[in-house]
Amino acid sequence: MAEARDACGRILGLGREELASIGDRDTERLASVLREREEAITMFMNDETARKDDAFLDKLERIRDMNAMLGHEARKLHQSLKEELIKLRMENKRISGYRNGATITPLGRQVVSRKG
Repeated sequence: MAEARDACGRILGLGREELASIGDRDTERLASVLREREEAITMFMNDETARKDDAFLDKLERIRDMNAMLGHEARKLHQSLKEELIKLRMENKRISGYRNGATITPLGRQVVSRKG
């Protein structure tokens, strides 16, 4: 019984760490926390003593809510990264326009005859 409570607490704690990693944009830490949380959820779901717990459904609902919150934060991060990439592309186009305008062409170009 206590193990099931600890497992649920661990899952929720890892979910909070995952939220923090998303907020900090720390993808390396996010990947490791995600794997840990996935393993903890698998162990929790396979634990027979957890299924006998009266609050099992309540715990699953809390985990579901945490997953929904994580999905929302991940979508916000994805959108902000997409907007940053669009801004970066626009800036690169602007700078390349300056580069094209700043190139110096020689005044006395020689014309090459196609006839040879």
